[in-house]
Amino acid sequence: MRIAEDKIEEVRSSADIVDVISGYVQLKRHGKNYKGLCPFHQEKTPSFVVSADKQIYHCFGCHAGGNVFRFLMDYKNISFIESVEEIAGSLGIEIEAETGHYDKKQSEHEQLYEINLAAAKYFVNNLVTSTEGKTALNYLKNRKLDQKTITAFGVGYALPGNNFVRFAVENKIDINKAKELGIIDSKDNNDYYDRFRGRIIFPIQSTNGRVIGFGGRIIEKNDNVAKYLNSPESQIYSKRKVLYGLYHSKEEIRKLDQAILVEGYMDIIALYKYGVRNTVASSGTALTDEQVQLLSRFTKNVIVLFDADSAGQKAASRSIETFLKQDFNIKVLTLPQGEDPDSFINNYGKDRFREEVEKAVNFLEYRVSSFRKEGAFDDPDKQVEAIREIVRILSFVNDELKRNMYIKSIAEKFKLREKLLENELLKLLSGKKENNSFRPEQRSPAGNHKGNEKTKLSENVFRLEKELVKLLLEGNEKITGHIFDHVTPGDFRDERFTEIAEKVYEAFMEDVFTPSYIVEKIEEDELKNYILSLSMEQIAISEKRWGDVITDTKMADDMWHYCIDLVKRVELDKIDTLIKENNDKLVSISDENEQKETLRLIFDLMNERKSVLNQNVY
Repeated sequence: MRIAEDKIEEVRSSADIVDVISGYVQLKRHGKNYKGLCPFHQEKTPSFVVSADKQIYHCFGCHAGGNVFRFLMDYKNISFIESVEEIAGSLGIEIEAETGHYDKKQSEHEQLYEINLAAAKYFVNNLVTSTEGKTALNYLKNRKLDQKTITAFGVGYALPGNNFVRFAVENKIDINKAKELGIIDSKDNNDYYDRFRGRIIFPIQSTNGRVIGFGGRIIEKNDNVAKYLNSPESQIYSKRKVLYGLYHSKEEIRKLDQAILVEGYMDIIALYKYGVRNTVASSGTALTDEQVQLLSRFTKNVIVLFDADSAGQKAASRSIETFLKQDFNIKVLTLPQGEDPDSFINNYGKDRFREEVEKAVNFLEYRVSSFRKEGAFDDPDKQVEAIREIVRILSFVNDELKRNMYIKSIAEKFKLREKLLENELLKLLSGKKENNSFRPEQRSPAGNHKGNEKTKLSENVFRLEKELVKLLLEGNEKITGHIFDHVTPGDFRDERFTEIAEKVYEAFMEDVFTPSYIVEKIEEDELKNYILSLSMEQIAISEKRWGDVITDTKMADDMWHYCIDLVKRVELDKIDTLIKENNDKLVSISDENEQKETLRLIFDLMNERKSVLNQNVY
């Protein structure tokens, strides 16, 4: 669907970004603005700032930022259209879809979501109504799944052959987009065929329940065919950023303040059926930083429950490190050999499973136990390697107090001096610090946008232009008008500032020039982030310059005076530069007429300089 621009602007101007973000992040007033812990990266000191005046947010730590729509898009992993609809709904604003072509990236995403939804319904229909689907349904029921659970997860079936290709053609589904989503594929001769054939289908959903991909499982064992087949990466699906089952479990995870991480689709569904509904899976990939970041929005406590076989235990060990990097409290649960969560809960029931969960041990005990089972402590050399590995794992713990407590525990367990282990840990921490640090020449000033000419400008000119741009980003009509009365976008000598000034000028001429609007209209992430950084930097300066006790009127007056003085200094700098250039030119001119012309130009510039100095617009 497409939403009219004036309706989007109505929603944007009606929404209060502080109210919206407060529903997801605990904010505290800080002067005229609000601060909180960033929901997009782990931090202990708040660097996430929300401006009520400018209706934008920015994190000085991870550089996330934007307007109210962008916040919901990033926080909930939803499309632009969905964010507008959600805010409109909360404000009681009716949204009517426009007919016609789709609008840019957001509408393209909507098309992809609609195709996935149509495919999901098609697969469910196959399971329920087709002859072949009965075989799949019997398989699921033999796995002790009831119809209610099957329906809750939208489990379906992909028929053998190329039935979805025919379905797509008959229902006028864009074949190329269906191929992009990985529902169909094509041969060298461009003949299309179903990618999922003869498989039980598990829709993969985003945090807000939209179908973003599929996982397909064969029914009968076949060594020549992959057991699982997953959707490829697409514009709406990145497996690194998705946790299977989170849509169904997020509320229970919040309520219990704990998540159980398992391996597969069937584990999630089987546990859900028995009422264990705080589980997630990593969607057939090794656990990623992005998945852990996503889970951290709901809890920082996790129990890792992978299969008891060698592959499962290795995956559990890798996951521990990924969780530790983001300050999770981690326990590990190992089921009896030969059992996985699906088989265990079906064989023994919910109560017995809960008993096992209570036996989960912290990650340190788990690793020590694993090494003991491997016989690592039976040989002195292997024992040294094992202890070094344990210390290496502890190096991922950011909390210094926690690290020290773990070191103490290890020292007592193996009768070692704490100092010895601390020295080993220090070596690892020093190495990490060195690897993560940037060399001076790697740092690019303020993003180095488009080859930035800043280094060719004097520091004074750059500083003046930067301050001017900050004022343009205040969204104040009087200030913006005064600046553009005296300085055009083309007068800026830094390429980034020229581009920003052009964007503000375009918005100013349209009579809609709030920072929130301008940020939305910029497609390039690097420039967008730089604008947000500048805009929020101005907030910080304002708070220091005027403080919390100064009235809004006094602050506005002072900003107006500051604007006038700044514009004057920019004009004077431009004139002084021209005077210097002509004086330098005069030295090398031999023609008398040209000398006179240059002197007259210098004289005119000096008179213009006096005029600027004598301006009084207060």
